[in-house]
Amino acid sequence: MTARPRIAFVSREVAPFGGGGIGAYVSDVARTLAPVADVTVITTDAHRSAYERLARAGDPLSEAARFVFAAEPRSWEVGETDGVLSVWSARALEALCAAFPDGGPDLVEFPDYLGEAFSAVQARICGDPRVARTTICVRGYTTGEMTEVLDGSLREDWGQCVTHEIERHALAHADHFLWPGGDVLGTYERFFGSEIASPILVRHPLFLDAERAPGPRVDDGLLRLLFVGRLERRKGVLDLARALTAIESDRLRLTFVGGDTTTAPLGQSMRAMLDVMLGGDPRVEFLDQVPRGRLPELYERHDVVVMPSLWECWPAVGLEALERNRPVLATPTGGLAEIVQPGRSGWLTHDTGAEALIEAIERLLERPTDAAELAAAGAPRAVLVELTDPDEIRDSYLGLAAEARPEPAPLPSDPPLVSIVLPYYRLEQFVEDALRSVAEQTYPRIETIVVNDGSLRERDRMILDLADRYGAKLITQVNSGLGSARNAGIVQSSGRYVMFLDADNVLRPTFIERCVEVLERNAQFAYVTAWARYIDERGESWRGSQGEYRPLGNWTGLVHRRNVAGDAAAVFRRSVFDRLAYSDELTSFEDWALYREMHDRGLIGTVIPERLLEYRVRATSMLREIGAPNQARIEDEIRARIREEEVEWLAPTE
Repeated sequence: MTARPRIAFVSREVAPFGGGGIGAYVSDVARTLAPVADVTVITTDAHRSAYERLARAGDPLSEAARFVFAAEPRSWEVGETDGVLSVWSARALEALCAAFPDGGPDLVEFPDYLGEAFSAVQARICGDPRVARTTICVRGYTTGEMTEVLDGSLREDWGQCVTHEIERHALAHADHFLWPGGDVLGTYERFFGSEIASPILVRHPLFLDAERAPGPRVDDGLLRLLFVGRLERRKGVLDLARALTAIESDRLRLTFVGGDTTTAPLGQSMRAMLDVMLGGDPRVEFLDQVPRGRLPELYERHDVVVMPSLWECWPAVGLEALERNRPVLATPTGGLAEIVQPGRSGWLTHDTGAEALIEAIERLLERPTDAAELAAAGAPRAVLVELTDPDEIRDSYLGLAAEARPEPAPLPSDPPLVSIVLPYYRLEQFVEDALRSVAEQTYPRIETIVVNDGSLRERDRMILDLADRYGAKLITQVNSGLGSARNAGIVQSSGRYVMFLDADNVLRPTFIERCVEVLERNAQFAYVTAWARYIDERGESWRGSQGEYRPLGNWTGLVHRRNVAGDAAAVFRRSVFDRLAYSDELTSFEDWALYREMHDRGLIGTVIPERLLEYRVRATSMLREIGAPNQARIEDEIRARIREEEVEWLAPTE
């Protein structure tokens, strides 16, 4: 590590440009670390113009951190097998690598929410030299999947499913999971099981622009409660409204501050539902979202900040309330279980739900001096100071930045043989490009097997010359289909690894080298592939509905819905084909069927997040002419074939 460590934060949300608690935290931690580290913030280019305005005005955040902007995904860049957030994670990785061309920062932190770390974690798994020196951390805020569960509607549309999967993958495979305290880690373990990276407790800072003393409490005989946050189901606003309707005291006042959401039952407006429930109760006031700078005044106008959440991670609202020396009434969940210390910084209900809130609020009404006494003693603010000690937080980050990355295992001095199987059928226009790309590989030990799948026209004689010119073994069979041709090549192969290359696609020079490196260093993987760039028939970048293919891998059960595993152009362990083979019957999607079977048998691969393959899009490709128009039927055939393989059909012999 350099004398002054380099620490990066990747987040689509950065205050004051956008976002709630995540955005505020990223800004505060950047300013907290600026005295001891070189801080870089990587965010969406949607914030660029707002940042430039603040920078011209001399905003402290622009002086504390270098800002790097990554391109926001465009609709045409999102393919059928990925989602907007997986594309964003790819953009974030590329921006990170461009910002640190010498091997990455010492430490990079991503939010867990929406899986922004996914591509960077893929790069870590695959030994990407661009992040070789970097410790990759995922910070727990509350994942999108947890949010949907708590908001009462867990969707299964494709984009959401992809987001939930990449969130889980990033959480499981980062170097560390950072959690702030309380029951946050325990909740994650109960929700996600054991699939969480090595946990380390690192607090959230709260950057204070000035040590302005909190304003005095107004003593008017009323108990003034303040709720700050989006009007969401998970924030417990329905429970709070139910509690208020059951409490008849005219000494109670409640202010809601926050924007509306559609998380009421049946996707209705939560604000509209609250209006119906509270029926114009004069004790209640609703305010829309207010600038963060106005919140201190609101805290000081109230006696208690109420947080009735079904679950909270480490809410900025709670910390900000304590900073204004206002106690908090909260449910005993997540970080609130530590932020709210009974008798010092507030009170915890005995449970979530309206009944527990009723009991706690009525107790405060019966003891009207409790809130004033805590504030007079300065106890809430004292707890805040303990939980946000900037020196402790800096030490935690400096320790992570200094963490030594393990050296990769050495590769064998005698590289194993890789057999490349190239099926050929009437692609004389492109096959030489494919063979040339094999010849240009940086990997030293390759055998090439061209399988002529019954392409016997006069113009196909050129394949004889090409095989001789590029040192390939040529075998010819009766036309039997792509799966059969690949199987024939496997039988003829001698390598420890087998790779399949369609005759119209092109490998980048390091494809084989990088895939073999990953397989040699990771015995758990059965295959390795990479991102692909689409090209047209002339070999130029294709500007169709999307320009790239970024598979996730077959580790996810989504492989049963779409082929997220990768193209057939992958390097496999030869031993895979001692158990499996390509279908001789399917007329398309043979590779998808194989990847699905591999998933079901625990033969899992990975994807190198680098564009190492050029995938040619042809107007007359088999996928376009046969696969796409008959996709539903072919999917039915794949399911039947997998089920057929699971059953022993022969009668037992005595």
